[in-house]
Amino acid sequence: MPLHKENKHKVASSVPKQHIREIEYTFRVLKTDLDLRPIYHKTDEASMAHLNLGILAYCLVATIRYQLKQKGINSDWREIVRRMNTQKCVTTSIVNIDQQTISIRQCTEPAKEVKVIYDMLNYKYTPFTRKKSVVPPAEIFKNNSS
Repeated sequence: MPLHKENKHKVASSVPKQHIREIEYTFRVLKTDLDLRPIYHKTDEASMAHLNLGILAYCLVATIRYQLKQKGINSDWREIVRRMNTQKCVTTSIVNIDQQTISIRQCTEPAKEVKVIYDMLNYKYTPFTRKKSVVPPAEIFKNNSS
């Protein structure tokens, strides 16, 4: 059903202004965090992909905030991100005598306030266990056709 002028006002007035402000604020924060603006795409498909990514990110934020509100945490998204950014992922890489790159990746222990959020969302304290990878040196092939 197309929205006529009368219908637009009914839809806009049925959404509380606080919800509209909260949605606009979250999009502003996401645009900054995800570096979503200003981006000029050359194709409609790229523009739609960009828009869909923004909407997907907003849905994720809204779901996390809803779950936290159900447990009594009413922080805005920027505050949640600030708290969660205290936990870091560290990658250490060295090259051994065989010229292989050895990388070890692990997360730091989360702070107490981060653990509270993880517990409320029923998430693990670390997104992955310690990971080790060995990458052999790249072989460079020369073109011998002269």
